Amino acid sequence: MSMIYGTKLLDTDIEIFIAALTKTPVYVWSLDPLGVYYQVSSGIIVKYTPDEVRIQNEQDASISKWYSRESNEFSISF
Repeated sequence: MSMIYGTKLLDTDIEIFIAALTKTPVYVWSLDPLGVYYQVSSGIIVKYTPDEVRIQNEQDASISKWYSRESNEFSISF
């Protein structure tokens, strides 16, 4: 089990699917130039593809954004 700052990474399509289906809040993480993870966003997964995940903003439900699965990590609290 991989973790970033006490959260569980969503490594597989089925984990992303379950988080989307259950409307579990997810965190979006990216690496800074020094290789340290920082939180980019958080919200609910509204759609995903093999390459990207679309997150509806937690603070403003009218905002949603696509995040690359190659350059970002997604995790949930547990």
